[in-house]
Amino acid sequence: MSYYTPELFLRESIRFTVVGAFNTSICFILYKLFVFLDPWPAYTLGFAFFLSEGLSCIVAHYLHRRITFRSSSPYGRSLTLTLIIYAASIAIASFIHHMVADVWDGGNFDPFIVEHVSWFLNTALVGVIAFLALRFIAFPPSDEVQDESE
Repeated sequence: MSYYTPELFLRESIRFTVVGAFNTSICFILYKLFVFLDPWPAYTLGFAFFLSEGLSCIVAHYLHRRITFRSSSPYGRSLTLTLIIYAASIAIASFIHHMVADVWDGGNFDPFIVEHVSWFLNTALVGVIAFLALRFIAFPPSDEVQDESE
């Protein structure tokens, strides 16, 4: 791990942001689809958030493994740890999103604005938690073969 430099951390952060922007776009499309389909009417927005984030986790694992971290961590272990990390962060963010967008009475705030601001803030929260946990738990630097081209 002695080779894990601030420069490498910065490059991975940038790649994480690019991959995350792509994956967030996919996630948002899924979210709007699930809101439209309304699979659980009593919890429409929170459940749509949960489903869209959950499905995009599979895509995110693959992209972060190959592009963000260029990891040689064992696939099964990294996928399991990634899903645990995402499950915990998504559960927290889904609950917060449900409380803000479905339950909270914002007074004079437009419900459409509250819903979407909550969605983006919760997605950002999941992203920050995920980057740190993925880098140091699911794809630990100790698993890597040092790449001189980094």
